[in-house]
Amino acid sequence: MKIMKRIWVVIGKHYHKKRNWDQALHYLRRGESAITRFEDKIQYANLLHHNGHSEQALTYLDGVIETSGSSRAYELRAHVLRELNRNEEALQDLNQALGLNKDHYLTWYTRGITNRDLGHYDEAIRDLKESIKREDASTVTSTYYELGMAYYDSGNPAEAVNCLRQSVVRPDRAVPLYYYRLAVSLGLTGQVQEAIEVLLEGIRLADRYAAADDGGYALFASSSNYSLDAFESFQQEMEEAQFFRPAMAELYVQLENWEQAEKYITEAIVMYPEDHELYLKRAAIRAKAGWRAKAEADLEHVIQAAPADYRGYFELARMYRAEDQEDRAFELIRKLYDRLPEHPLVCYWMADGYYRLGRNEEALAMNNKLLELEDDDAPNYVQRANIGIELYDLPLAEAALRQALELQDDAEFHNKLSYVLYLQGRNEEALIELQEAARLDEDFADHPTFLTGSGHIYKEMKLWDLAIDAYSRAIEIVPGSPKFYEFRAVCFIETGQLERALADCSQGLELDPEFGSLYSLRSGVYYSMLDYARAREDTMKFLSLAPGHPGAYFRLGQILYKDNEEEEALNAFNQVLEIIPDHAETYLYKAYIYYHQFEMEDAVQAIVNWSLHLDKEMPPAQKVEAIEALEGFEEDILSRAVERLTGMYGQQLYLS
Repeated sequence: MKIMKRIWVVIGKHYHKKRNWDQALHYLRRGESAITRFEDKIQYANLLHHNGHSEQALTYLDGVIETSGSSRAYELRAHVLRELNRNEEALQDLNQALGLNKDHYLTWYTRGITNRDLGHYDEAIRDLKESIKREDASTVTSTYYELGMAYYDSGNPAEAVNCLRQSVVRPDRAVPLYYYRLAVSLGLTGQVQEAIEVLLEGIRLADRYAAADDGGYALFASSSNYSLDAFESFQQEMEEAQFFRPAMAELYVQLENWEQAEKYITEAIVMYPEDHELYLKRAAIRAKAGWRAKAEADLEHVIQAAPADYRGYFELARMYRAEDQEDRAFELIRKLYDRLPEHPLVCYWMADGYYRLGRNEEALAMNNKLLELEDDDAPNYVQRANIGIELYDLPLAEAALRQALELQDDAEFHNKLSYVLYLQGRNEEALIELQEAARLDEDFADHPTFLTGSGHIYKEMKLWDLAIDAYSRAIEIVPGSPKFYEFRAVCFIETGQLERALADCSQGLELDPEFGSLYSLRSGVYYSMLDYARAREDTMKFLSLAPGHPGAYFRLGQILYKDNEEEEALNAFNQVLEIIPDHAETYLYKAYIYYHQFEMEDAVQAIVNWSLHLDKEMPPAQKVEAIEALEGFEEDILSRAVERLTGMYGQQLYLS
């Protein structure tokens, strides 16, 4: 019987040489007790493992270790444990193996990649460097690759590049994944052109593998010392990387070479036509290139091929929005909502769509539903705050932002809350929130948004010097923005520094000659400086940029009145009243003009209209007092205006 078992062992080894693993294992199992040579035991354990009997391999190796105490047996058991994802146990065996023999490079190598798998990158780098010291040219290539990947995984792509370059020095020892990982690392370090050249070699080699009947195994085996399992793992990685085409497309995107980027992503689509992710990527490339029709076609394909994947809808909606087609974007999101009405992200987009279309009540209702579905996501409350601001429901907006801040202490949320408090006139609280935003984000203190917000708050608090300093700092940071000059000019006007206000207005208009509000502001400065000609010139320029603006007509009426062009002034004031019928001050100007023209009846009526619109909440008796306090009119005219007003109020005036 012992003789027969030895024969089974001989037959098993014969089949092993022929790489017929099933038959080899069959016979070696039958003769297991006759396997006496250490090398044969190691070979048998390997065979058990590679044929899917890893637990039996471990049990068998337990016996080999017990009888031999060999470092190689520990090393092989560690290898099996690693592939069973039992890395901590593998590490213990590798420590034992190195305690027995520090000269065998493979033990250092295996412990290095085990440490890397465990995230112990410093230890992995140390071990792999020790392995390289002990290797020759036939094995060191793959170790440089693993060392490069340890650096890559540790977040050091520059060192990864140095090591991965060594893995492709000898093309006859390189495998496709070496080129791929080197190209990715080069891309991360900004060496994009070299990355493209390297990845092209990787693609060529990967295509050779794909074209081979055995999937490239013979090429792989002749180039490396990796096992069959490693080959299968590498093949899976190449499949997942879609033979490197998307990576090549991304490199060309970095160079803004849209044609080449599209070429490689299209090649990937030809290879994997059912993968709608690739269509999303190609759509992104085409959109960046400005090929909107093609990009839209890709996204429509995604929507049709994967109707439950919201990304196709969202990306196409973004494209419509970029083309100012808000209605079309909303209808697309509505279709998605009909399909996924309970998906929080879809509800968020629906609410956002209503908000963008100005349908804020519907936006608020959708946000209510969103918060019922997902009440622990801060952006949902920020959306609610934005809707509240548009509805001018500032308490609603404030409450939403405070809820967002309970979930996430974010600088932007504090900034937005500052704005809401500012709108409510709570300037001290607004300033505190703005400063809290700057505390959370140090860079925000030098951001124009922070400086502008600070300036506005200081202005409301009449802290003019602080407001001027804030706007001045904003101008230093963004010297090409006319709006900051406008903000500072207002402060100069309020503090009587008209020349400085004039300079700011002029500087802003040099930056943007079409910035209408600066013409309006400068016309006011000229008016205050009694330079009516320039004031009129700026007012007319403003009217050409903002036709029908009532403020411009009022200013024009004032200027014409000062220039004694009364009929033209009346025409300008009438234009104001067509737009704002209750503009009190306009009636007073008309009263003075009628009075100068001896149109006493019209003057009386204009005075009455002025008093009626002066303040809707003012009691009638105070309106009478206001008329009686007017200067520049004869007492008879004022008396008639009072009489007419009292006639309109009657008993109410008596009781008051």
